[in-house]
Order: sequence, then structure tokens, then C-alpha cells
Amino acid sequence: MYRRLRTDSTTNYSPLPELSTQSLSPAENKGTNMGKIILSPIRETPEEMLPYEANMVLNYTKSRQSDVPDQTAFDKMYHFNPEYLSHFGKIAFHLKSIGRWKRKEWCRFLRGLMPITIWLPQYTWRSSFLFDVLGGLMVSVMSVPQSLAYGMLVGVPANYGLITGIIGPFVYALFGTSKHASPGSFAIVSLMVGAVVETFGEPTDPINPDLIRNDEFCCRENKTKVSEVEAIAIASSVTLLAGLFQILLGLMNAGLLAVWLSDQLVQGLISGAAVHVLTSQLKSMTGISNVPPTSEPFQHIQFYVCFFSQIKNAEIPAVIISVICVTLLLISAYIIDPWMCKKIPVKFPMELVLVIGMTLTVHFTRGTSYEFPVHTVGEVEGGMPSLRAPETKHLFGMIGSAISIAIISFVIHISLCKLIAKKQQYVVSSNQEWYALGLMHSTSSFFGCFAGGSSLGRTMMQVKCGTKSQLSTIISSCVLVLFVMGASGTIQHLPKPVLASIVVVAMKDLYIQIFTCSALRYKNFVDYLIFAATFISVIVLNVNFGLIIGVVFELLTVVLRSQWADSTLLGRIRGTNHFRRLGLYETTYDIPGIKVFRFDSPLYFANSELFVGRIHEACGLNPLIVRGEIAEADKKRKAAQKKKEKEDAENPQPKETKLEVTTHQAKVLDEKQPEPDPDPSIKFETTQLTHIIIDCSAILYIDLMGKDVLIEVFNDYKTIDISVLFANTQERVRQIFDTTNFFDEVPRNRVYVNVADAVDQAELEQRRKNDAKYVMMKAAPKPTVAPPVAKSVGQKSAPLGDNTLVKTQSSASLVTGVEFSPRENTAREGTIQKKLKPPTKVPSKSKIFWDDDLDKTQ
Repeated sequence: MYRRLRTDSTTNYSPLPELSTQSLSPAENKGTNMGKIILSPIRETPEEMLPYEANMVLNYTKSRQSDVPDQTAFDKMYHFNPEYLSHFGKIAFHLKSIGRWKRKEWCRFLRGLMPITIWLPQYTWRSSFLFDVLGGLMVSVMSVPQSLAYGMLVGVPANYGLITGIIGPFVYALFGTSKHASPGSFAIVSLMVGAVVETFGEPTDPINPDLIRNDEFCCRENKTKVSEVEAIAIASSVTLLAGLFQILLGLMNAGLLAVWLSDQLVQGLISGAAVHVLTSQLKSMTGISNVPPTSEPFQHIQFYVCFFSQIKNAEIPAVIISVICVTLLLISAYIIDPWMCKKIPVKFPMELVLVIGMTLTVHFTRGTSYEFPVHTVGEVEGGMPSLRAPETKHLFGMIGSAISIAIISFVIHISLCKLIAKKQQYVVSSNQEWYALGLMHSTSSFFGCFAGGSSLGRTMMQVKCGTKSQLSTIISSCVLVLFVMGASGTIQHLPKPVLASIVVVAMKDLYIQIFTCSALRYKNFVDYLIFAATFISVIVLNVNFGLIIGVVFELLTVVLRSQWADSTLLGRIRGTNHFRRLGLYETTYDIPGIKVFRFDSPLYFANSELFVGRIHEACGLNPLIVRGEIAEADKKRKAAQKKKEKEDAENPQPKETKLEVTTHQAKVLDEKQPEPDPDPSIKFETTQLTHIIIDCSAILYIDLMGKDVLIEVFNDYKTIDISVLFANTQERVRQIFDTTNFFDEVPRNRVYVNVADAVDQAELEQRRKNDAKYVMMKAAPKPTVAPPVAKSVGQKSAPLGDNTLVKTQSSASLVTGVEFSPRENTAREGTIQKKLKPPTKVPSKSKIFWDDDLDKTQ
């Protein structure tokens, strides 16, 4: 194992000498002493660690003379297989893997579908059973009043709330992966099921037209009460549909659906639903009946206008009971429970105390002068209901509501499960939770139960009691079965204001969350807007529309943020191959003639124009503008040339004697000299932009418009002699390149594995270009031409001495005055030329002298 390269020198770094290719002036050769490159073994102690300066490379230069392997060569070298990138490839890969399963793998798979078969054989009865029994008893005590209240919230008989807390949790205990989740009836989901019952339920009696009031807001109940049988049928039908959707989403591997719903969206959703719960319970807490429901959009404002207009008709006994219950519940939550938790890991069962106390009070005061004239639960049937299939009468109309119930139930449940699992250090499977909730709802619907979820209060009670497994949930279900079979008739005189107060106080944390979330605007204003948009839409419309609007608004913010994505130019950290944003690190520097550009977002139709504008701005060159300027300059040059030709035609000048040389004579005059080798000591710094490297590491996705934009950038800069290279392309992005016409427009050797390789290739191409310029500079001497001394046809050239130094020039340059020689073309073609002696006599109309000193020949 070795450390990265270091040098034996500890001197500070100095930038490379600045050289310009514009003047082609080489820098001084100050020596070729370079630091020795040493491989350093990894040190074990901080004292043995080398200092930072010693780990940096002094005067880092590259010795690469061959091309850098591009992405295609890299994939071929290491046998890249793009087959499994497509969805069909993934399916084929999994099917192939399943086909190789043996008995052990199949048993593990089947046991994973039913986790109780995994943890029950490993259960430690001696150390864990007492904690699970204690947790189950405490949860059952809490579940009795809450289940009765949530059953009343749905609109079904109160005992069906208890049955929902028996069947569903028992099924979840068999298939769930959370050790502490306490599923059952839940306020927000119960409210959504109750809205479905109000929407599709048929009233028992038609509305009497004489009772219709012509007020502006129509302060009356728009629909009479739905019969209990009809309410049970509708609730069980939508629960079955929600369970089937949850199983389907589990099969679709939609465990990551919870990631799409941000915490702020979920907070706004459940906070708005908590306001709906409070609104729905105000009728029972005050006894005011002539108010409209709140399940339909825009009925929330109408409800409160009617409620406050009839506040004078409130029932005093109901208000007194509600105030007493709410006060005692708050005292228990904020005073008694914190004190008791220091002594024992349980909370005071204030809900059960209120249920028993108020039921006995109403029962023994009935028929006396102290009677409380309040609405009670009424007669409740004992025993478990028989198994029956849910009705399919309104299934198609319930699809939208069932999807919303399925998603919200899962999101709240999985958020709570992952929060507890993280604290208790175990893992929860999201896909298995889809199956568990789906089986819980679809199975319980055959017993007339309604949809639910995990309650925060019951779950935290399990955590405080130290439960070790879902055995506590099974014990809680058994206790509730005993209550339903033998004691359900004792709740006949239970006042409804008590149950309503229990429901409202159970949402207290959500009411506080409404005010605390306002602090989000100082932390992240976009997240605050997501919370506010979802919360307001839930209150103004309803939970279903609020979920849709919240998701759309959240995705819109993602699109807008990606549409205005960040981009930057990268520089190399001196002495390394690390590239970071310019300006953030003091040791980063811009590579001469090379721009490394990074776009921090997927490239798709919404931000393709932004990508082009950002790369033009970062590089300081817009190819369209440059081509326009070149075309305009060329147009002006042609116009000036035409003007000059016109002036010459109008004012003819005496013709000058021109030197005429035949092709054969030009070949003889062009002395063939060997091409000089480039001097390695001469270095050049490119001051003009020659390469643009696009770092695609942050481009995780690209569509067809994004692909076309990359091709457009490549071709546009190619027209102004600037090469565009691509680096760090993701596998899926390269898959788009392979399946489209990208590589028809962009050569494959323009795509590299990483930025360092692309920079190496760009610098190599720069050196090759500079070497060619150096050869041109050194191989082009100045001509020496004497003016003609005679005007006869045959002229003799001056004799050359043995010591005469001859310089050659292209014969074409003698005629045209332009430095152009066939030797340049032959040198570029790589042919080997032999040196020829200059001729001593050339028939021409003028004398040509090769001597350096013209005065000696005249």
C-alpha cells in the first residue's frame, strides 16, 4: 500500500513560466533539474506523516507523448457490459439470478415475506417477554378510548373502531418489520375514510324542503346521517381498495415513494388534516348540529361562519364536559406524564380514567336532577362481526380517494417507523411495509374494519415500555378481544364529547407544529413554501386535493431549481490531479488554454438553453458572435479589395518587371533541408482558448434535447477551432449516447474517463501544435534576392564561392512575396528530403543571389 507521489524537495511551489504562442518566443532554459518522484509507504502514526509541502509535486510536468485512452477504449479494456442498464436487462438479470436459486435461497425469500418466522424462533422469552406484555397492556389501555373516538369520526358504530384495532394490528404483527410500530385506527386516515362515507353514503331520510334555510351560507347539515350498515359497507370497500393499491405499489418496488414526499410536504399535509379533525369534532364538543360538513372543497370557511353564527345555541353540558376533559388531558400530558416517566416507563392512563369516570357519572345521574343531557355512544353490539366480502358498488368512484388513503397511510407509517428504527438501531424494509399495510387493510376489510395507520402516541408508548418485538401488538389485540367480547356493553352511556376531546388532544403536537414551522422561512424559504402551499390547500380544499397540489408544487420547485442550476469553472489544485471550483481553494489555478466546465444538474429540455448560455458565459466566447464577426470582417476585406481593384483600373500604374520562374526551376531553387527536431527545453504557454472540457459527473440524466445541446456546443466551437472534450460521463448518459446519433456527430475519442485524462489529452494536443509552430519558425529563413542588373533574356547568376553560406526560399515566395513552400507540405506528410546543392546557373530574366552580403556580389 503506497501513498500518493511526493518529492524529495520541500521547497515552495512557483508557477510555471509564462510563455506566449502569440510571439512564439521561447522561455529561458533555466535547467532541467526536477524533483525525484518517490513512492512513500503509508505511515501509521501522525509523527511519521510527511508534511503537506513534501507531498506536492515541484514543477509538475507531463511526459506523455501518446494519446490518452478515451472512454470507448477504457470500456473495451475493462469489458464494460451495458446490457443491465436497461429495464429489460435488469428484469432479465433478476430472473436469471432467481433461476439459479437453491432451496436455501427460496426459504430465505419466503421467510422474508413473513418476518415473524425469522424473529420468533430467535426470541428471548426470559429477557423480553415481560417488556412486551407491559407494552401490550399499556397500548390496549390507550387503544380503547381512541378506537371508540376514531370509529365515531368515520361514522360507523364505535365498536368497529375497537375491531379495527384488533384485526389490522394482528395481521401487521405477522408481516411487518418494525418492532415498535402500533398500527390501528388513526385520526387523519379516519377523517379521510369518513369523507368517503359522507360522499358515497345514501341518507336514511330525504331532506325536508321546509327545513331548508335560504341563508347566504346555508347553515344546515346538507346531508342527513348515513345508516350504520351503509357506512360500514362503504368504509370496508375503500379500505379493501386502499390495501390492494398498497400491495401493488409494493410489487412495483415503490418503497422509495416516501422519498418523493419531503418532510415539509408531509408536515403540511398532516397539520392541515389535524385542523380538519378539530373542525369535525367541534360539533360533538359543543352540541351544535346545524353546520355543513367539511369533506368537500371550500366548505371549511362556510363551516366556521355557520358555527360562530350559532354559537349561542351550544349545549352547556357538552361544553363543560369538553372543557374538563381537555384540561385534564393537557395536565396529564405536560405535568403528570413527565413526572411519572422519571419513576416508571409508563404514562398515566388519563384517557381511560375519563372514559370510565364520565360513563359512570352519566349513568348514575340519569333520571336525577343532576342529569347531564348530552349525546352518548348508545347501544353497542358485543362480539366479533362475521366474515363478509365488502361491497363493490362504488369501487370505481373510490379509486382516487383509495390511492390518497394508501399513500398517506404509508407515508405517515414509514416516517414514524424509520424514526424509531434509527433511534433503536435496526432496519425497516420499505417494500415489506407496503405488503404489511396492504395485507392489514385488505384482510381487515372483510370484518367491516376501516383503514388506519400507526399512531404516534401508541408507538411512543411501546418505545417507553421497552418492547422488543411485535409480540406486544399481538398481546394488545388479545386484550381488546376480551373487551369487545365481554365489556363493550358498558360503554353505552359514554358521552360523545369525551371521545371528541380525546381525538382533539391527541393532535396537540400537530397544532404546535403549525406555528413552529413558520421558522422554516429563515432556514430554507423554498421548504417553507412547500409546507405553506400544502397546508393551505388541505384546509381550503381537502386532504386529497391537498396531497395532489403539494406534490405538484414540490416537483415544480425541483424543476425550477434544476432549471436554474449552478455551474462553475474548475481549476487544478497545484501538484495534484484534483479539480475544484476556481476561487474556493488558494492553490487552484486555471490551465492555460483549457476551460474545465461543470454543470450541476441533469440536462433536459427545461435547462438546455441555460446550459448553452452558461458555457458561453464561463468560456467568454460565443461561437455565433465570433463567426459573425469573422464574416463581417471578411465582407469588409472583400469590399476593400474590390474598391482597390476599381481604383487601379481607373488609374493604371506602370507595370513592374516580375521574376518568372518555371516549375522545374522552383524545384531546383527549393533546397531540401531536414526537418529540425523540436527543442524540449523550449516551452510555450497557450494564451488563446484551445480546449473546453465538460465535466459530466453531475449530469445524472439527459434527454434528447440535452443530447442535441451537447452536439450543438461541440459543432459550434469546432467552427472556431476550439475542441470540446467530455469527461466523467455516467453509464446511463453514455447509454443515451450509444442509442442516439451522438457519436455520429461527436467522435468517440472526445469522451474520456475523468477530467485528468481529458486535461492530459488537451495538453498533449497543445504541445503537438506548439511543436509544429516551432518547426515552422526554425525552418523558414529569410530570403536574399538581388534586384535584376540586366534586361536581357539570358542572365548569368553570380559565381558562388566555396565559403558562401546559402539560404533557401520558396520560388513561389519570390513571385508572390508570400511565405509558402512545397517543403512545408512535404514536411507535414512526413517525407524525408535530401539536401541539394544550389545550382550555379539558372536561365532566368533576372539574377538571383544566395550570398548573405549583397554588396559583395554587385
